[in-house]
Amino acid sequence: MTPVLAAWRPGPDRHNIWELIVHAAYWKYVAWRRLTGAKRGSFPLAGSNFVARPVENTKAALQADLDLLDEMHHVLREAAAAVPAPELDRGSAQRGVTKRALLTGVAAHDLYHAGQIQLLKRMAGSR
Repeated sequence: MTPVLAAWRPGPDRHNIWELIVHAAYWKYVAWRRLTGAKRGSFPLAGSNFVARPVENTKAALQADLDLLDEMHHVLREAAAAVPAPELDRGSAQRGVTKRALLTGVAAHDLYHAGQIQLLKRMAGSR
């Protein structure tokens, strides 16, 4: 994917692929935090949820955010693997949500946004 494609917006005030990449990374971080009970404030980028992107429209900047997504995925997978099976159906640090629901919710979230990314790629190609 090129930085131009990742930065393309379908309209004013609409998210681009790049922002969806960082958004997915952020929510993996949130799930990790809830799973482990870690405190807020350690996400590597300033902001939360939808972080405006790109700051710099270069291949290196896009790769850095893709690397961030990979890193957050890896950290979450490690934390998930450390949860003993009997603990999966117990609550996480967020009251009322089991660890299993938290983890399956992250997977569903990724699938949802992967679909959006595919639509944005098609829309960008049809301009």
